Amino acid sequence: MADDLFTPTITPTAYAGPRRPPWRPGSLIYPAILGGALAGTTLALINAGRLRLPARDTLAIAGAGLVALAARVLVTTMLLDGRVSGPGRVVGALCGALAWAVANLLQKGRFRTYEMRGGEPTSLVKAGIAATLGLGLVEGLIIVLAGGLR
Repeated sequence: MADDLFTPTITPTAYAGPRRPPWRPGSLIYPAILGGALAGTTLALINAGRLRLPARDTLAIAGAGLVALAARVLVTTMLLDGRVSGPGRVVGALCGALAWAVANLLQKGRFRTYEMRGGEPTSLVKAGIAATLGLGLVEGLIIVLAGGLR
C-alpha cells in the first residue's frame, strides 16, 4: 500500500526546464544601498524571473521600487534642494534598502526551495557593479532633471 505521507514534496520536476541560476536575495542589498532604489529594483526583478515568482509578487517588487524611487526624488529635490551628496546619499541608501526589503521578503522563500533542491546561486559581482554604476547614474540624472523642473 503506497502512502502519500512518505512522498517528497520538493521535487526536481517542480522546476523543470533550463534557466539561469538566481542570486541570493540577501546579496541584493549591496547594489540597492550603493546604487539606489533603481539598481536594487532592477536586479530584484531579474532575480524574480530567475526564481519564477508569481506575477503578483513581481508586481509588488516593481511597485515598491517605484515608490522608493519617487520618495528619493521627492525628498532630494524638495527638502535637500537637489543635493545628492551628504544627506542625499543617506536618503538614497535608505530608499534602496526599503526597496530591497520588499524584494527580499518576497524572494527568500522561493530561494530557500531552490537551495533545498541542491541549486547553487550565481555570483552577483559583475551584474551588481554594472547596476550600481549604470543605474546609479541614471537615478542621479533623474534627480537632476526633476530638480530642474521644480
